[in-house]
Amino acid sequence: MPGIDSPRSRRPRTRHLLLVLAGLLLVVVGSASWLLLDRDRLRSALEAGISTLSDRPFHIDGEFDIRLGRVTTIRGSDVRWLNPAWSQQPDMLTAKKLSLSIDVLSLLKGPIVISDAQAEDARLLFEWNKEGQFNWQMTARQDKADDKSNPLRLLLSQSELRRVEIRVRHPALTAELVVDVVQASERHDAQDRLLITSEAVVDNRPLSLQGRIGPFAELIAGGAIDYDFTLAAAIVSLKASGHFDRLDDPKKPRFDLELRAADAGELLQALALPEVTSGQVQLRARVAPADERLASVLEGNFGDFNVDARLLTTSITSVGEFSLTLSSDGPRVGALARLAGVDHLPDKPYSLQVDASRSAQRLQVRQLSFRTDGITLAASGVANKLPQPRDLDVDITLTADNAATVGKVLSLAWLPALPLHIEGSVKSNGRGHKDALHARLELGNIDGELSGELSEERDFAGSTFSYRGSSPDLRQLARARGLSLPAAVAARLEVDLALLSERLRISRLAANIDDNQLAARGVIDFGRAGSAVELEPQMTGPDLGNLARLFLGDEQAAYFPGGRYDLAGRLALTGKRLTISSGTARAGNNVLGFDGTVDFSTEMPQVTGKLMASGNDLAELLKPTIIKAVPAGAFSLRTALQVSDRGIALDDLQFSLGDSRLSGRLATGWPGKPEQIAFDLTAAGSDLRASLPEIPGYVAAPAAFRIEARGMADQASINIEGLDGKIADAHVALAGKLVLKPSLSAAAMRLSASGAKLSDLGRVKEWPLPDLPFAVAATMTGSENRLGIDDLQLTLGDSDLKGSLRINTLARPEIDLNVQSNYLHLEQLLPQGKAQRSGGSREGNRHQLFSDEALHLEALRDFDGKLQASLRRVDGEHRQMRNVLADATLKDGLLVVKRLQADGRRGTLKSSFSVDGSAEPLRVQGSLKAVDAVFAIRGMSDADRDQLPPLDVDSGFSASGNSISALAAGLDGYFWLRAAKGRMPSLAFAELYGDFASLLMTTLNPFVKKDPYSSVRCAGMYFEARQGQVKTAPAVIVQTDKLSIVARGTIDLRSEHVDLAFKTTPLQGVGLSAGDIINPFIKLGGTLQAPALRLDVENAAIAGGVAAATAGMSILATSLWDRWIGSFDGCAKVLDEARKIRRTKNPADVPGF
Repeated sequence: MPGIDSPRSRRPRTRHLLLVLAGLLLVVVGSASWLLLDRDRLRSALEAGISTLSDRPFHIDGEFDIRLGRVTTIRGSDVRWLNPAWSQQPDMLTAKKLSLSIDVLSLLKGPIVISDAQAEDARLLFEWNKEGQFNWQMTARQDKADDKSNPLRLLLSQSELRRVEIRVRHPALTAELVVDVVQASERHDAQDRLLITSEAVVDNRPLSLQGRIGPFAELIAGGAIDYDFTLAAAIVSLKASGHFDRLDDPKKPRFDLELRAADAGELLQALALPEVTSGQVQLRARVAPADERLASVLEGNFGDFNVDARLLTTSITSVGEFSLTLSSDGPRVGALARLAGVDHLPDKPYSLQVDASRSAQRLQVRQLSFRTDGITLAASGVANKLPQPRDLDVDITLTADNAATVGKVLSLAWLPALPLHIEGSVKSNGRGHKDALHARLELGNIDGELSGELSEERDFAGSTFSYRGSSPDLRQLARARGLSLPAAVAARLEVDLALLSERLRISRLAANIDDNQLAARGVIDFGRAGSAVELEPQMTGPDLGNLARLFLGDEQAAYFPGGRYDLAGRLALTGKRLTISSGTARAGNNVLGFDGTVDFSTEMPQVTGKLMASGNDLAELLKPTIIKAVPAGAFSLRTALQVSDRGIALDDLQFSLGDSRLSGRLATGWPGKPEQIAFDLTAAGSDLRASLPEIPGYVAAPAAFRIEARGMADQASINIEGLDGKIADAHVALAGKLVLKPSLSAAAMRLSASGAKLSDLGRVKEWPLPDLPFAVAATMTGSENRLGIDDLQLTLGDSDLKGSLRINTLARPEIDLNVQSNYLHLEQLLPQGKAQRSGGSREGNRHQLFSDEALHLEALRDFDGKLQASLRRVDGEHRQMRNVLADATLKDGLLVVKRLQADGRRGTLKSSFSVDGSAEPLRVQGSLKAVDAVFAIRGMSDADRDQLPPLDVDSGFSASGNSISALAAGLDGYFWLRAAKGRMPSLAFAELYGDFASLLMTTLNPFVKKDPYSSVRCAGMYFEARQGQVKTAPAVIVQTDKLSIVARGTIDLRSEHVDLAFKTTPLQGVGLSAGDIINPFIKLGGTLQAPALRLDVENAAIAGGVAAATAGMSILATSLWDRWIGSFDGCAKVLDEARKIRRTKNPADVPGF
């Protein structure tokens, strides 16, 4: 029939099926053979399998061999099993040789039987870290609670270990514990028991282990076994023996252990444990059947620690029914607790007593007491419905001299170092009724009372709690927290809580601190994923600054505004997202607000929200401790704030202060990259000075302004896309890019500024900028650490300056400056009176001319450079110079001015000097020279300029010191000034040398007041300086057409005291006598800062200095002195004497020779 296969048709199908099965079998067998016969593939498969199962890399780096069979043997060399990532040690197991023989069938039915194990030159590391992680702890097998299978998962039938090092690392150990196993073996005896022997060394102390356990067949089957072990060493002996009636379900096991040692301290030291005690060790432990129960005993002593514990249970694996008594005491509870992983208890004597029992759901603690130095704990009570903590009757008392110690033990770090006393109780009201909770708490001078009702519902739902606490003076608590309160501050706290189903409701929280009130209410919801918190806090008080001062101190309180405050808002925390709505919080005269969210799901919290602030006085909000000299005035701020791992951004920024406005966007990479800044800002107002805080060294002009700026900056570059500003009628523009890293470069950075008055830009320090038209233009370009400005152009009034600037930072920074000018008017560049103030005015109450402030010339060591300057004409306040040239170099801190010269009306003044900034102290040396030089006085007529006396100047000097006063005190050198015949307007003397010099000359030469011109026949000033002592060498002489004026004396640059005596003598043959001179003798005294004249000084003041020139005649013979110094060749005589003095000082440095 069509639907039924005939026998003939079925045979081909059967044949095909058999062929397919045979083919599959060949594939499986071939694949297995390919894998098993290729040792390298099998090695890789074994390494990968162990690495995957253990989550630790496993390697066989040396030889590898496998012999297959029912007992499969695997051999390898140079075996490494790596440690987990948290360990600092590379391997947890290494072995030079390792061999394992495994019963393959045991892999299927268990336990796993290793029939033979051999290892040589192996090293094992057992390591725990502070978090409790163990390096050999791998993914554990999850057994069912009622699993009665053999608890032994792995059995060694026979083993041989040689030269095995075992290292143990644990936080409780004082050092790494090293156990050197010389030899260990395991074999069967005639009764099929495993015989275990081992020889090892610990801390250079040999020990041996002997033991027996079995029968081996019962170990495999989980049946009845016996065991006994003995560990013997010179300092300790340990004996253990016992019996299990069934390994898989022991009913009546027996166990005996005895530990003896001559000295506990020596034993602890050998085991790398803290030596917490000393003395004999005698500990005995026993477990044995007692009727239908098991009786366990631990008694004896470990050095000074004593223990006596007795436990009666129904089963070795359950404590559902038990009776326990425990008594223990010892000298150092802290050390003992640290061995158990509990820190912070004091190293003081202790005693512990426990008496407890359990029957079914009822746990009764008749006594729990613990005492140590400064801590006492006593408790007793009954729990009637275990495992649920319901229907309780508990009494507890805790007293501590220092609550901080208890806080450390219980991980309550906020507890202060104050005395603590707690008395609490929970009283049962019977089945179905809430238990009553009551506690009295004393912390220092804080008294508190806790009361409530504990519900018997699940998770205590329906329970209520109330706390009332107060302190008459918080200063004690403040001192314990490291704070200092200026006066007594009373405080009170009241809290009411209700525990609902998966929710905690804060019904009321009220705190009064002095005159400040804090109130809050809210809910904590534990039912939502990640929990949720909703809180409505409010805080009010008369002065926020005073509140901050109470808890933060005067320094931090300075950041808070004063005045009455009212802070309120809503906080909602869902998972890791906090929503904040502050409403209209007020602090003093300021209104503050923030509406937004804070997301804590990332490492850097993400903040998004609206920020606002306004008030009547910005200076009152931002105290000088925050920003100095903040402008006063009404202000307002509104912006969108964003904080993320990319930084902080203020979008849609709107800030006003008075009639000034700032708007735009500002962003920074803080805190990760605070150097990154991006800005697009516009600022405008009617008074720039009133809109800016204090900027050191700069004072803005009180002028209208508008500034627009766009750009960004980071560590690598500064990019000003555009800066356009207008201050009054002055314009400033800046644009371009300056690249700082990896190499310095600039992309057409252009600066331009111009205006009708430079003073529109403000002033620098005490230097008001002049009311003169100005213009500045420059473009910076360059690459590869080389920058240049070729088009530097500056004008100010009639003055001009142009040139180029080169900066090279390829190696040591180098700056080359080349400038030219057609005209510089110094009086316009410097503020009026600047020269006089810098030279002779008193600074505050100072009475010194030379400043003793340190000269900060460290910059000389920071870079090298060159300067070339060519100034065609320079006008000072009174003098005029032409063709001023300067050529200077700076190298490794040494500034060398090769040439500094200027042409006068006639002649040239030349100077060269060096300043060695690399020396300590600073060293200066140089020279000055002028020949037949005439420097014109500005405003003087050409005819008068042509009659000015020409000057010759020679000087050499050196000094060292780190201030102007120190340099002056260390001055060495000489100064010569010689004037030839000429004349000058009498009134010009005051303009050149000042009012006091004019007064001195008028006093010495009475004809100055009568004659419009002062004629000079000759003059000479000759000084020698040695370590700041300046002396006339030999004198100062000025001869007019009628008089000869000579001076001699000293100027002490250390003290700045002046001691110069002047004598005026009529020239011979001019028809004058000594009687015509009103004040022939004048003494100049005082100091350089405050000189003083004294008249009618005795003529003996001019003695000594020129004695050699008088051929031995006594200078005291006044008539002879007058004839000598009053002769027409007096200047030549003094010059000749000066040369003699200079020649004795330095024959190679005598001007004119």
